[in-house]
Amino acid sequence: MRKSVLSLVLLSSLLGFYRVSLAADMTPPPGGPMMQHPQGPRMQGHPRPWMANAPVPMLMPIVWRNAVTLQLTPSQEKQLENWRQQQRSQWQSRRTQVQEHNRALREALLRGETGSALQPLQAAVVRDHEAMLQEGIAQVEFLHQLLTPEQWQKVTGMYAKMSQWQPGKEGWKKP
Repeated sequence: MRKSVLSLVLLSSLLGFYRVSLAADMTPPPGGPMMQHPQGPRMQGHPRPWMANAPVPMLMPIVWRNAVTLQLTPSQEKQLENWRQQQRSQWQSRRTQVQEHNRALREALLRGETGSALQPLQAAVVRDHEAMLQEGIAQVEFLHQLLTPEQWQKVTGMYAKMSQWQPGKEGWKKP
């Protein structure tokens, strides 16, 4: 049971990753790096606080939002746009599948099912998690190959700076 709960938590965090990976059309949250939110403070670049602890670094939104600063070439921009179009075409079917698997497991748990009744449902959720993890890793590898060493260094530096925000008693603050 503990393993299935961990799998569900990881899957939930990766679902957020998918949203952020396609965030080219999203604008950063208003209010700068710190912003009060009904569920607590939010980090700029992290639409949800738990995304700061995602297993895969969320670099794509940084690249999209900083394309001018990174001085992307027309070829790089075209490759990024092609990547985004491919992801969008796959996203809807993947999202529907993930939602169906999550719903089925959730409903089975709420009905009190256990053991062998849960095993195929858990397996489907874990497969979804593994697929999203691999796609996230492939995205980071794509960016690493696409960007020049200087651009890569800038992007990872921006990510590191963004990731340094830590929750404190007064809200999010830099260490």
